[in-house]
Amino acid sequence: MFAEHWSQVESIEYEDDTIQILHTASPRKQAILYKSLMGKVEIGDKVLLNSTATSLKLGTGGYDFVKSVAKIEPGNVPYTGDAGHILKLRYTPMQHQVLSIEAQESPFHSLFLQPFSLNGKPILLGELHSMIPLVYASSQVIKKDALVCVIIDDQAALPLAFSEHMRALMKEKNFTTITVGQAFGGTYEAITIQTALQFAYTHLKADVIMISVGPGVVGTGTYYGFTGMSLANWSNNVAALKGLPLWIPRVSFAEKRERHKGISHHTLTPLKQATLSKVLLALPRFDKEDHEVVVRQLESLKQALNEPEIRWVDQKEVVELTKEALNQSSRVIKTMGRSYQEDPAFFWSVVASLLTSFNIAGE
Repeated sequence: MFAEHWSQVESIEYEDDTIQILHTASPRKQAILYKSLMGKVEIGDKVLLNSTATSLKLGTGGYDFVKSVAKIEPGNVPYTGDAGHILKLRYTPMQHQVLSIEAQESPFHSLFLQPFSLNGKPILLGELHSMIPLVYASSQVIKKDALVCVIIDDQAALPLAFSEHMRALMKEKNFTTITVGQAFGGTYEAITIQTALQFAYTHLKADVIMISVGPGVVGTGTYYGFTGMSLANWSNNVAALKGLPLWIPRVSFAEKRERHKGISHHTLTPLKQATLSKVLLALPRFDKEDHEVVVRQLESLKQALNEPEIRWVDQKEVVELTKEALNQSSRVIKTMGRSYQEDPAFFWSVVASLLTSFNIAGE
């Protein structure tokens, strides 16, 4: 089931090449239009809004989404034939063509005619979208002009343009994205995680390669019913390509939900139950009481299908790098609505993982 209604555009609050953020006459007021799916609107145009998420009070930032436009002066968006033949959002009214890097018409097509190896390169795996801007900001402190490539899987928000952080990061010269599966809107489009990794490693020669998702991960309070289970799939794919899966643990001591305190079960469960190859888990050394909680949780991983290798990182080094990265970030970085001051353990764990990846690359 879904909810929808017609409304009128009262103002355009933000616009770039990918997105319009509209103020409408609807009760929820704000709506998003993706330009890759339909033509832009003007003030006064009528728009059909999908209001399912806002009706359910779900976490979409309070936005409705433009489904159709009835313009004051009707117009057509013609087929131009200048993109590739791969469709994303296939078999829905919003399907659209993209130039996938693997496609026959792509200038990169020949790159994918042979298998390849990651040759032991550490690949960061991050469950939460909020990990991405922190990885980028920290990377620029560790190594000036480090090239960061983030592969965006389709387990959360499909349009990359929905994320304010990503819209800002895409303007950075050292940041690039590859959207895979049904996710779309990256610097490059790809069909699979494997080809995205091949492109990032072989063609882009990225210093940091990360696999993550857009905003909007889901959970149900059940054992396996959450987006984080995708970490195991990413990990197994990286290992199969002879890379080193480096998991960014989701850690918090500010969480009120028991299953997310310390190391979240969104990290522990896929590690224990679905990971089929060697992985690395990097963690900062926490203060005594918090450290004891984490150590107890790590004991459970001894029963994992493949027990991960744990790398401890000096707390002082992590804290200093985290503060410097946050000071240099162009946007305020939060996770689950919490700032660094409210939940430092989350930020330290991300930075510890990035530090470990650079240290391995330098070995």
